[in-house]
Amino acid sequence: MTALSWTEWRTLPLSHPIAEKSLAEQLDGGQSFRWEKDKDGIWTGPLGNSLVSLSHHQNHLQWRTCPSAACTEEFLLSYFDAQGQQAKLIDRLPWRSDPVLDRALKNFPGLRILKHDPHETLIGFLCSSNKRILQIRKMVASLANQLGEPIGGSFHQLPTWTVLARATDAELKACALGYRANFIRNTARVLESQPQWVEEFQKLSTPDLIGKLQTLPGVGPKVAACVALFGFQRLESFPVDTWIVQALSSAYGLNYKRPADFETFGRIHFGSAAGLAQQYLFASARAGQLLPSA
Repeated sequence: MTALSWTEWRTLPLSHPIAEKSLAEQLDGGQSFRWEKDKDGIWTGPLGNSLVSLSHHQNHLQWRTCPSAACTEEFLLSYFDAQGQQAKLIDRLPWRSDPVLDRALKNFPGLRILKHDPHETLIGFLCSSNKRILQIRKMVASLANQLGEPIGGSFHQLPTWTVLARATDAELKACALGYRANFIRNTARVLESQPQWVEEFQKLSTPDLIGKLQTLPGVGPKVAACVALFGFQRLESFPVDTWIVQALSSAYGLNYKRPADFETFGRIHFGSAAGLAQQYLFASARAGQLLPSA
């Protein structure tokens, strides 16, 4: 395997700094499944057909790229919401009257929703059913390594829908997908005939987008809400998983039986930036730092 060469480290100019633990939560907390951290604390991952490394240094985010698979600063500025549009939305959240949310916001300074590729996001969350983050990462990596085009070093692009639609049972079995293999293959067969699916889906309102996503094989309410939030930047989307059910039940004293009721609460209580609130609550709950109800 040919060793990768890298550019010099550069500082990524962000309007609002990202705390080191918030960076780790963004890259390895269930938003994205393709970043790898080495023993020196350097994160490396593929972004489309580019390779990027990130390092947290003296409260600044530094980056470098591989010249043979180069990423631009402009792309990364968009990826990390460098102009701070999400920070402005956070001020609209009810943290002044909600001590649980206030605590969660303080736990992870600078946590943001990254601007993910919808194709990558959909594949990742199709793998997520009844799986933990580490297991999802392994499945996504296997799909890329088995069926994707090489980028450089050990990294590959994720396969296209056309490749996935034509993948054999043996190829998918090698990726340890289990029953999720049919979800991915059947969704691929739908989307390979719609090369403009991202643009078409993007035009939909958020409720219609979530509904449209749920017409795809293997996409239920939680996966659809996650794809809307992370892949289409619909910050009002409020995904509900086990962590969020536990967080809202314990911290807010809710005793709903249906995930849909927790989602309704989240959307109404947190408003247009509900997805941001969800990420702060999710991160704090996983870290055992969520303020319980009195």
